[in-house]
Amino acid sequence: MTLVIGLDFGGTKLAAGLVDLARGTVLARRVTPTPVARGAAASLDAMLTMARELIDGAPAPVHGVGVSFGGPVAADGRTVRLSMHVAGWENFPLADRLSNALGLPTTVANDGDAAALAEFHFGAGRGVQHLLYLTVSTGIGGGIIIGGRLYRGERAWAGEAGHQVLKPDGPPCPCGRNGCLEALASGLSIAREARLRLRRPEGVSSMLAAIPPDALTAQHVAEAAAAGDALARAVWNEAMGWLGIGIASAANLLNPGRVVLGGGLTRAGALLFDPVRHVVARRAIDPDLTVVPAALGDDVGILGGAALLRES
Repeated sequence: MTLVIGLDFGGTKLAAGLVDLARGTVLARRVTPTPVARGAAASLDAMLTMARELIDGAPAPVHGVGVSFGGPVAADGRTVRLSMHVAGWENFPLADRLSNALGLPTTVANDGDAAALAEFHFGAGRGVQHLLYLTVSTGIGGGIIIGGRLYRGERAWAGEAGHQVLKPDGPPCPCGRNGCLEALASGLSIAREARLRLRRPEGVSSMLAAIPPDALTAQHVAEAAAAGDALARAVWNEAMGWLGIGIASAANLLNPGRVVLGGGLTRAGALLFDPVRHVVARRAIDPDLTVVPAALGDDVGILGGAALLRES
């Protein structure tokens, strides 16, 4: 049994797990809300507390620490470039700080890369050698596995499928460009488009009109679409069309054996997967390409961090 620690630095929660690396099993875990207002130092302190508890309680020696981080990570696999949610992470030597504090070798990847590795080794990606993983949630991120190994690219920007520009004159994206897949098919973009359509003077009646605009989310849109609401259905189906186009475009470049989709929007189930698969089947060159749901749920960050140590 090879024991490692997997750490998941997210914008909403911090999670730490003791993982049996050979089996991909989380033996023990700790979770706490991310102290966003108190910055990076508070998040690091909270994570170290949880990691030390797990190490002290481990039934055998712990061999290393792997980190899934919610933000871009430099190509060295040691330095965090920034966080979109928590201040103070800019050019932060996270691997060195954790290694010095815990006395264990440490490596770091962004959460999309880590999730791709986790699903490849332990989840829905098992059985193929080339994998494209996308997380479809508030934003859209991803990771790429080529020949059984994580592909980070020359400067660790690979896997950013959410920032394919599909509609150059489209809506603005948080990355500063226009018409990215994320700006067309993410949770934030779906909610934004629903609000815009509700404000149109010629807009059709919708059950979404009863929800305060600032409170309207993609989940509301999905639920209304499932109930047959015409406006919600139009917004949702347009977003799923763009998501399918983005997946097919990335797949035509990479030819993965499988595409795995995770993230909050995938909880919509067939409402998401049916239209996306339909578009991918029409636009992907590989007729055998499959699009499947992620399998690891809330443990994907912990297992993703741990899976990085299989690459060492």
